[in-house]
Amino acid sequence: MSRDHDDWILSSLLDDLARLALARDKIRVADVIDTIGARGFGPLLVMLSAFMILPIGMVPGIPGVAAVLMILIGGRMMTGETRLWIPARLGRVEFTGHLLAVSVARAQPVALWLRPFLAPRLPLLIDSLVMSRVVALILMVTGAVIFLAGFIPGLPFVLSLHVLVLGMALSTRDGLAALVGYILLMPEILLIWHLFL
Repeated sequence: MSRDHDDWILSSLLDDLARLALARDKIRVADVIDTIGARGFGPLLVMLSAFMILPIGMVPGIPGVAAVLMILIGGRMMTGETRLWIPARLGRVEFTGHLLAVSVARAQPVALWLRPFLAPRLPLLIDSLVMSRVVALILMVTGAVIFLAGFIPGLPFVLSLHVLVLGMALSTRDGLAALVGYILLMPEILLIWHLFL
């Protein structure tokens, strides 16, 4: 899978993750963060939410790791930082290269299918200072809920949907996609209210 095949940010990220998966039997969270590099928080959020939808999300502990990373990303966004810092212990969490390869293979056709629907537009809905803080708050609250209640079957999957859409919106500066992500929050909030309140 050459980077020349498709230079779209999500496709190139998946290509790099596929190479990482083929190169190592065991992969650390820190390796994935390094692979994402300077692409920003958007692709990282896409990856985290996709992991909870794809087979890798069934590995015990992965939803919890993804939840902590969402909280950390939200915190960094809230302070205006553009690079993610993670604790060393979290960076050492491992999973198999095979599982990552399978997850990437399932995600690639979806990423290519989504590409025509995403474009820079309505940037005030996603990358203004106010909306950046709103997204940061959404991520921190979502991460906290997943971390505390992720043991409920299917809940991490449901709560990852708006994070996936917001990650794509951040990756492509697509305010319309961000609006869809905000709308997806409504039924998720009602679900949480029904389960816990």
